Amino acid sequence: MTDLTMYHTFKLYLQAKMKRLILLSIAFATTYLAYAQHVCGSDLHLKNISKKHPELRILEQNRPAEIAEFQKNYKALQKRATKYTIPVVFHVVHTNGDNNISRDQILDQMRILNEDFSFKGSTISKLREPFKNVVGSADIAFVLASVDPNGKCFDGINRVESTVGLQMDMEDEPVKDLVYWDYKKYLNIWVVDNIVSSSTGTVLGYAVFPSSARFTKDGIVIRHDRVGTIGTGEADDMGRTLTHEVGHWLGLYHTFQDGCNGGDFCDDTPPVASTFTNAGCPSNGNSCSNDSPNLPDMWENFMDYSNGNCMSVFTFDQIAIMHGELKSTPRSSNVTAANLIATGVTKSSVAPTADFNSNTRVICAGSPVQFFDLSCKGAPTVRSWTFTGASTPSSSDINPTVIYQTPGVYSVSLLAQNSKGTNSIKKDNYITVLPKNGSLIPNYEEGFEGADPVSLGFKHLSPSPYQFAVTNKTAFTGSKCYFANIVTGSTNVGNLYTFVTPNVDMTKIPGGTGGKMTFYCSYTQPNANATEILRVYASDDCGATFKKIYERSGNALSYAGASYASNWVPSSPSHWKRHGIGNLDNIGLGSKTNVIFKFEIQSAGGNPVYIDNINIGQWFAGESTLEKEGYKFQLFPNPAQDFATFTVNSSTPTQNATLALYDYSGRKIQDIFQGSLNVGIEEFKIEAPKNTQNGIYFVKLTTETGTYSRTIIFSAQ
Repeated sequence: MTDLTMYHTFKLYLQAKMKRLILLSIAFATTYLAYAQHVCGSDLHLKNISKKHPELRILEQNRPAEIAEFQKNYKALQKRATKYTIPVVFHVVHTNGDNNISRDQILDQMRILNEDFSFKGSTISKLREPFKNVVGSADIAFVLASVDPNGKCFDGINRVESTVGLQMDMEDEPVKDLVYWDYKKYLNIWVVDNIVSSSTGTVLGYAVFPSSARFTKDGIVIRHDRVGTIGTGEADDMGRTLTHEVGHWLGLYHTFQDGCNGGDFCDDTPPVASTFTNAGCPSNGNSCSNDSPNLPDMWENFMDYSNGNCMSVFTFDQIAIMHGELKSTPRSSNVTAANLIATGVTKSSVAPTADFNSNTRVICAGSPVQFFDLSCKGAPTVRSWTFTGASTPSSSDINPTVIYQTPGVYSVSLLAQNSKGTNSIKKDNYITVLPKNGSLIPNYEEGFEGADPVSLGFKHLSPSPYQFAVTNKTAFTGSKCYFANIVTGSTNVGNLYTFVTPNVDMTKIPGGTGGKMTFYCSYTQPNANATEILRVYASDDCGATFKKIYERSGNALSYAGASYASNWVPSSPSHWKRHGIGNLDNIGLGSKTNVIFKFEIQSAGGNPVYIDNINIGQWFAGESTLEKEGYKFQLFPNPAQDFATFTVNSSTPTQNATLALYDYSGRKIQDIFQGSLNVGIEEFKIEAPKNTQNGIYFVKLTTETGTYSRTIIFSAQ
C-alpha cells in the first residue's frame, strides 16, 4: 500500500467512523450482550476530541506516514525483540458495591494482558494456518506501579469512592475529574460501572490514542464486568476488552476500519467488512475479497470485534506500530528506566520503605485476613509482621494470612529490611473484628418511629448530601419513614443514597422458615424517561463484601397503578408496595449467623424514594404476625361511632407492647396502651378521633415478637 493510498484511506476512515460507531451501538446492541463482543468507543472519543481541538486533525493526517516509518524501522531490525515495560494504575471508581472489584480480579486481568502481549494466551491453539507466519510476541509487559505520584508505596490499585455517579459519560468524562495521574508516567485505567454516550449508547471500554493524549485526560476506561474473568468479570470475554483497548492506547486501529478498504494500515491483517462480521468466529468467513492474496478474516486478531475466546494475536505490522509509539512522544516517557524506578516497577539499591494493606479490614471473629507487603523503592530481604489480637501474633512471610478470634479493633505493624537499611510502619485501629453472631435477633422490624436509625446500628455508606433521612411527612405505618430526598428535575443523576442495617443472626429465626427480608417502598416516576433504581445487597462476612440480591426500577419499583408525579409524597397506604426476598434460604442466607443488608437508591433526578417497615424474620412485612403465634383478637363494633373495644387473648405474657390508632395515611392519631400484656384476655377502649368524619383508620399492636393491625371505620353521628 503506497503512502498516498494510505493517506486517502485514512481520510475516508475519519469521515466514516462517526457513522459506523452509531450503527455499531444501535444495530448490534443486543448482539454484544449475547456474544461478549467488544463494543468500543475509542473512535468516537477521538472524534469528540477533534471537534474541540482542530489541530489534532492535522496530527492524525500525518499518521499514515508515521505508521509506514514505524513498520519500516521494525522490519529493518528484522523483528528483533525490544522489550518494554509499562507501569499501570487501576483507578477503581466505586460506591461500596460489587463495582469495588477485588485485587484478585485485577491481578487476573494483569495476567491476561501479559500473556496476550507476549504471545502466550490460552487461545493461541485456535490460530489458523494462514496466519501463523505473520504473528508473534509484542514483547510488552505490564506491571502494577508500586509508588504513587506523591512518592508513597501502594499496590497499583487506587480505590476512589464516587461522588459523581456510577457511569462514565464520554462527552463530559466526570469520573476522570475525580482522579487522574500523570499520563507520561502511568497508564491510567479507570474501572467504572457503565459507559454511555449520547451518540452511541453503552460501550464496554475506550482508550485515548497517542496522538490525542495531550488534549485530554489520557488512559483507558473500562466497565468493571469486563475486567478479568473472575469476580464480576464476564468469563466469556476472557479479559480481551482491555487487551483490545490497550492496542488503541498504543496506536492500533480496528481491523474493520473503513471496511474492505483496509484502513488499519497493516498489510498483514486481512480487511474486514464491518464491526460484528466475525461475531461467531466463522471458520471460513471471508467478508472482503479485494486483498491479495485473498485471505479469510482474521478473527483471531485482538483488534477485531470477534468473541474474546477466539482472540489470540497481534500481527507483526501491528507490533511495529506499538513499538514505534513506545519510541515516540508521548508513550516513550512511560517506559524509560528513570520512570520505571520512579513508579516502583524497578527497585533501587536503597533501603525499603515499609507499607502494607490487606484483602479486608472488617471481619467476623474467626475469619482470616490476608496481608500484602507493599514495601517499595528498595526490595526487602527480611520482613517482620506484628498482628495485635491475632491467633498468630507475628510472621516473616511476604503475604501472610492470619485469623482473629476475639472481637475488637487492632493495630498491625511491618518492619522491612535489606542491606541498605530498615524501615517500619504501624497502622493503628487497622483491623475491626466483629462478633461472629449478629446483634439483632429476628423477628425484627424497623419502622423509623423512635430513635435516630444511626443510633440503632444503621450506617450511611454514601457521603452527605446523598444520605437517607427520617421524615414525618408520610409513612406506611406510624408517622415516620426513611427516605432518599431526590428533587424532581435536579441534576442529581447517578448519585447513590446508601445505608446498611445492623448485623442480624439469621439462625435465630423462629419456625425454621429460612426467613424473609421484606419492606415497604413508595415511589412513582416523574415521566417515562426518568427512574430511580433500588438495589439491595447482602453481606454474610460482617460487611467485608456484598452481593446484590434484589433490584427494581420503573414500573417494578413504583406502587400499583402509579401515575406520573413530581416531588412525590405518598398520601395513602395504596401508594406503598411491598418489596424484598421471600425466602433467604434460596440465596444461601437463611443459615448465616451474621448478615447485613445494604439498601441503595441510584438517583435519576426523578423523585424521592420512601422506605418503611423493614422486616427481617419469618413473616412478610405488614402481616398480622401475632395471629400466627397464637394470639386471638376481637374488634367491635366495627363500624363504630363514639368508641370501639379491642380485646387481646394471649397464652403467654408479653413485655414492651404498644397499641396505637393511625389514620389511613399512616399518621398516628392516639396512643392507646404501652406496657406488658398478661396471660388471658385484656380489653382496651379506642375512642373515636375528635371531629370525626366518616373515615377509615387502623389499630396496630406491636410486641417484641410480632405485630397485628386491623382496619376500623369510625362514622359521625
